[in-house]
Amino acid sequence: MSFNSPWLLWALFAASIPIIIHLVNRWRHRSVPWAAMEFLLRAARETRGTKKLLHYLILALRVMAAAALVTAFARPLLGSFFGWGSSGLNEVLLVLDRSASMDARPDKTSSLRDAIPPLVESTFAQLGHCRLSLLDSATGTVTQIPAPEALTDLTVSKTTDGGTDIPALLQKAIPYLEESGSGKTEIWIASDMQASSWKPDSPLWPGVRQRLAALPLPPSVRIMALRDRPASNRGIRVRQAQVNNGKLVLDLEVLRQGFNPNQPENVPVQLSVDNTSTSST
Repeated sequence: MSFNSPWLLWALFAASIPIIIHLVNRWRHRSVPWAAMEFLLRAARETRGTKKLLHYLILALRVMAAAALVTAFARPLLGSFFGWGSSGLNEVLLVLDRSASMDARPDKTSSLRDAIPPLVESTFAQLGHCRLSLLDSATGTVTQIPAPEALTDLTVSKTTDGGTDIPALLQKAIPYLEESGSGKTEIWIASDMQASSWKPDSPLWPGVRQRLAALPLPPSVRIMALRDRPASNRGIRVRQAQVNNGKLVLDLEVLRQGFNPNQPENVPVQLSVDNTSTSST
């Protein structure tokens, strides 16, 4: 079992408050002999065992109520142990951004892409038994994944030198969701949140939202935002491409982050067209 707010579990010490109050009350009272009460005490001894049991039962209920309240505030996520806490999901569709920026290495040792399998595995483990499918930005097709840990070795999870169009990917996901009949589904989008991939001004977004909402069981969408980026980074955007006198003419925009904007530099660019690569600066 895991919790959305595990730090709140420190408040479980509050469950000991009823016990502390009980002990303080016992220490506070003193027995004073009183002849007139002897008759009543003899009658009370016959039911003392039942009263003591009832007293401890009430004390236990108070402790359990305090612990349950703290646990509820910590928002537990139950697994599928004995079928309890199952999410009821039938399928998770992972929409994967395979653009080159996903291979950025902010700590010089691991890329953003390397964080996806353990992130998917830890989240998937909380859902119980359901199917995992992958829709990647390079192929645009849905692939069935046997287990989350298999994402590390699959070719369809590697980065490419191409870009990503998130609204176009979601548009491709809708026919699959309509035909699969999987039932309750979640869409997980793993991306480094580049604006060039999400295309906020794309005319596809209104249609995507309407078609998702029109499904018999509209899926919920979870964003796996991988935001870590290097302190210095470069990006290239193709603004326009056309053929002029048999030559390919590209209008490129170079984006720089973490560099002196007044200091020019040479940026090597490698182009691959029809399996033929050329380099220029």
